[in-house]
Amino acid sequence: MPHVDADPQVAQLRHRRREMRRELARVRWWRRLVRARMDLSVARLADVHELETLGLDEAWEALAADAPTPPELSHAIWPDAESATPRSVEALASLDARLQSYEERVSENLETVTAQMVRALGDARSVDARTRGGAHG
Repeated sequence: MPHVDADPQVAQLRHRRREMRRELARVRWWRRLVRARMDLSVARLADVHELETLGLDEAWEALAADAPTPPELSHAIWPDAESATPRSVEALASLDARLQSYEERVSENLETVTAQMVRALGDARSVDARTRGGAHG
């Protein structure tokens, strides 16, 4: 097997595959952040004061004792009081769509490189087996 790992094509494909996996992880991380930001923007568009006026019956009031209020939560999530707009949500959705497209291309590339690496490993093993078989035969 040392001959297989020494094959320059296999080494190059391993490196490319490792880089594609890193890039795919990075893109997925950014997509999670963009989607979380989009969720926060949509939540920001909700009227916090409307949530306060929903009213609670006595059972809920007991459960909600000492629970954070909507304004407290809002301030914790948006300390800079930046306003979200429908346009900012659309921009985030567009950014996420572009990231998704890129993620799909990276994923396809990873699959291609993986298939090439498997083929190269098989070819290298076949050559190694023929070499060992010819030397012993």
